Amino acid sequence: MISIMKKQIWIYLSVVFVALSGCGPKQFYETTQTGLQYYFFDKNKDGKMGNVGDIYSVNITVCTDKLDTVVYSQFVMFQRNEPVYPGDFHEGLGMLHEKDSVSFKLHVDSFFRMHNLGIPKDVESDSLFRLHIGVVSIMTPKEHFVFKCEEELGNMKEFVTRKGWEVTADSTGIMYEVVTSNPEGDQLQMGDSVELKYTYSTLDDRIIERTRENDRWKFEVGSFQTRVSGLTRILTLMRDGEKVRSVIPFAEAFGPEGMGPLIPPYTTIVLELEAYKLKQ
Repeated sequence: MISIMKKQIWIYLSVVFVALSGCGPKQFYETTQTGLQYYFFDKNKDGKMGNVGDIYSVNITVCTDKLDTVVYSQFVMFQRNEPVYPGDFHEGLGMLHEKDSVSFKLHVDSFFRMHNLGIPKDVESDSLFRLHIGVVSIMTPKEHFVFKCEEELGNMKEFVTRKGWEVTADSTGIMYEVVTSNPEGDQLQMGDSVELKYTYSTLDDRIIERTRENDRWKFEVGSFQTRVSGLTRILTLMRDGEKVRSVIPFAEAFGPEGMGPLIPPYTTIVLELEAYKLKQ
């Protein structure tokens, strides 16, 4: 499914790029009752329409209105919200189908500041600009979650193959490998007090956090000291004194929302872990 969807997105983006490579018409925009100006390059009346809360995958191009120049173009995915102000482009999203391409005329200050975005250096404050949108897909939150899970699974498999890890996958989707085994050690259980040495990183090998060389983190298995439910799951698969490396899907890590600037939404976590049981 992922490869098919990526191929469809690539083909459509190529078409949209050709359609939106210029800055489009300077006139003939229509206006809604709230003052939103719009012009359709292409309208797919039989395509799927979305609702507030749905995830829109779109190709956008920002153009100056007066000089008719392209400021930037990029592919983005975002959630449709209720309009923030009269004439907000989120109102315009309610008119769009999958595979539509449209141009909106928007006020620079209203759009960028009301949506907490920085104003591009080539766009003048207190002026109009044109936002061209090519809709690639519209997904419900559930459809988007499934898509992200399938995409992540492919990335996880690619990662462990590249690393040469011989992993086992459990029922939660966690992939793990025992690097140093201790068959004589006690099986760790919920409520056990342990000391941990760990490294949290991402699939692109960016280290998020790690214990210092001579440090250990005291932790109770099952404790609410961590948001990463996958940590508890891995510990219950380990014995005292073992070392494990694992790949934890976002649903068992920091979730769809992520945590702060270091952990974006939908981040897959790589956890390398040593656990030592403390005597009661």
